[in-house]
Amino acid sequence: MINLNHNSIKIFEKVILFISSIFNYFMDQNRLRVLVYHHVEKRDFKKLYNQLKVLSKNWNFITPMQFENHINKKKVLKGRNLLVTFDDGFKSNFYVEKKILNRLQIKAIFFVPSDFIKISSKQKSQHFINKNILDHIKPKDFKQLRNMSVKDLKILIKRGHSIGCHTKTHANLGLIKSTFKLKREIIESSKNLEKLLKINLKHFAFSYGNYKSMSKRSLNIALKKYDFVYSCLRGNNFYNGKNKLIKRDTVYLDSSNDLLKIFLSGVIDLKYFNQIIKINSNIIK
Repeated sequence: MINLNHNSIKIFEKVILFISSIFNYFMDQNRLRVLVYHHVEKRDFKKLYNQLKVLSKNWNFITPMQFENHINKKKVLKGRNLLVTFDDGFKSNFYVEKKILNRLQIKAIFFVPSDFIKISSKQKSQHFINKNILDHIKPKDFKQLRNMSVKDLKILIKRGHSIGCHTKTHANLGLIKSTFKLKREIIESSKNLEKLLKINLKHFAFSYGNYKSMSKRSLNIALKKYDFVYSCLRGNNFYNGKNKLIKRDTVYLDSSNDLLKIFLSGVIDLKYFNQIIKINSNIIK
């Protein structure tokens, strides 16, 4: 089970779903999981709406503030809770909020690279996406892709959502050795966003978010600056305390809802268990 990847899980989906349902029954029902979406193609809007609607039957969608209060032990949650996040700052996220999140009364955190947000030209926006963000097959609607603007982010804030930092250029921080360059990506990016939005940023998400993208140095720089630091390693955050890496579940809209049920059951968390222990051991107290 620990060596299963996304593709192999899809192949054996029905079998693993059955195993996960048993696992889910015996697991602690106090849960706090964080979903992470990226660009959402227009053709997937209905699928996303239906997915969130189905999840709302068994999970409680919480606000960023509720998440903060739980981690800080100010007001501890109970039961099964979900926080929604979006990475990369695509314009599609703004439309998702308007057409889906607002309708379902879900508040989210939007993690954005500061250099991407400042771009005003569609051509430059697509160049940034192609060079800095997309490291896989381009989506079918690539020609329509562009960034959210500062104005868009201010609207999201007014609607009760939170903005988080996602580095300056969407760099893989695990490959950067220079402390100066790391601080530029992690801290300078935050200062730029705070100046543009006139708010204080508490949340930071590693770009890529896998084990190799989070070095000891980058992790501690981030934790010194931000109250909440996020990965893309799967896991339950219910018993997280301050200065602990936050786990997130990447959602694949091209897959069935059964796959998401498998992830949320916690059965795949075992794959990331040792990685999370190693990362948390690198945190300077």
